[in-house]
Amino acid sequence: MLHGVLDPQPGKLAFALFENGQLLRSSFLEMHPRDASLVPDFVESELAACGKVLQDVPQWTFGAGPGSFTFLRVVAALGAGWAAGNPAIRFRCIPGALALAGKLDPGDGETVAILYDGRNKELLAFEVKKVNGTLQATGKELILNADAAKQYFSSNPMKLAAFEADKEALIKVLGNGIPFTTVTPDLAVLANAPGEFDNETDRMCYIRPAVNA
Repeated sequence: MLHGVLDPQPGKLAFALFENGQLLRSSFLEMHPRDASLVPDFVESELAACGKVLQDVPQWTFGAGPGSFTFLRVVAALGAGWAAGNPAIRFRCIPGALALAGKLDPGDGETVAILYDGRNKELLAFEVKKVNGTLQATGKELILNADAAKQYFSSNPMKLAAFEADKEALIKVLGNGIPFTTVTPDLAVLANAPGEFDNETDRMCYIRPAVNA
């Protein structure tokens, strides 16, 4: 079965297509404000490169952030449109943070945190825990300024990861005292994550609604 993944990331949209768990193609589209109209053609072009069309892909996983309110909503709305036009297409929204957490290779029972530029001299920490071999959001999402971040991570040491695009902003908040790793998300983690294809568009994780456009 074909399974597509779209993951909104800082400044770009990542695409991957899997068939029975095997990666067929991965790529990304650089995104800027008001570039939403490019997304349908981008997906169509990437599928065509694999000899496929949208109707061939019955399952889609969308990265649900944390991230831009506008960007996340664009992808969710696209999926809703596909499903409305073709009942055979099903999608789901899974926190994109899981794809970064996978690169940290946490042990079972271990909690890690994914860091994002929260704007306003703050960062967002999204915690992920491996439970029985599966990465899961813990439900803890923190917006921290420099003092709060240093206090929290000193009291709760854990592996930290972030996008390369957020590195400079995060260093300004964290300084050099709290190290973190920049990683490229593993979209296979999103594809393999548990969760029903429920066509639910409201399972999004925002940094701050309507701020990071």
